[in-house]
Amino acid sequence: MRLVADIGGTNSRLAIADAGQLRPGSTRSFRNEDFASFDAVVDAYLTADDGPAPEEFVVAVAGPVDGDTARLTNRNWEISAPRLAARLGEGRGKIINDLVALGYSVPQLGPEDMLTVANGTPENASPRQSLVVGIGTGFNVSPVVEQGDTLLCLRAEFGHTALPASIAKAMDARQAGLSESFPTVEHCFSGRGFSEVCRQVTGRTASAPEALMRLCDEGDPAISDAVGFYAELMGRLNRELMLTYLPTNGVYFAGSVARSILTRAFCTRFRDITARAYPVATHATTPAFVITADTAALHGCAQVPLDRD
Repeated sequence: MRLVADIGGTNSRLAIADAGQLRPGSTRSFRNEDFASFDAVVDAYLTADDGPAPEEFVVAVAGPVDGDTARLTNRNWEISAPRLAARLGEGRGKIINDLVALGYSVPQLGPEDMLTVANGTPENASPRQSLVVGIGTGFNVSPVVEQGDTLLCLRAEFGHTALPASIAKAMDARQAGLSESFPTVEHCFSGRGFSEVCRQVTGRTASAPEALMRLCDEGDPAISDAVGFYAELMGRLNRELMLTYLPTNGVYFAGSVARSILTRAFCTRFRDITARAYPVATHATTPAFVITADTAALHGCAQVPLDRD
């Protein structure tokens, strides 16, 4: 029996997994602001569950993981694997980044868990390569490699690389010098990057991503145009990632910004850019999806292998 947890900046989701599958009815969500620590969330969950303590745990965190500890960037929470092991009676487990957890969920995702945003035909080859792309509070990617029964989710730090020239060129064509405010990929493709692109394009005061999407839904023409332009930038990013990682089995977008944009009509502008011909021979019909299932990371945590003693 395994305790699985997905710790985001706003909410935490916990569940029990048996033999790699979530136990029906075991998933619960908690507002982080209601708790002083992650340990308190675990106590609340296990007290309500009123069952035996799990022997294992895997915790996915929306933030950097340093060995067996992690910290949330928006609150004073430390998630400690040794402390959780002691809470469970010396259970064993690990802490992983949330994108790695989503990578482990990829083989488990069904049509009800995602939305197709760019059509394509996965390459029938071994190993199968996929890519999870997180655009939310921050940015990062997780390459996924499947070879037989082996699944590997590799680490990467693409968000800290320089903004690709194709994206910078498109930004400067829209507005002279626009790209100068976005030196790295994460400076552009993240919640704050989305807000800043819209601010500079429209000339308005910066607004949070949620407020920008509300204005779009209300029909604000200037904001809608800026968000459409941002969707095109995401399409250019997708093209760069497809060449860099060759994810011929699919690109899987996740995160609040990606979901907000790609689940609306703006995805057509993303799709049009993605579908353009490449200057080199490549598998240009790679499909792209946006993960919509809130429990995807929990399913991934249930699949993560643990070292045997």
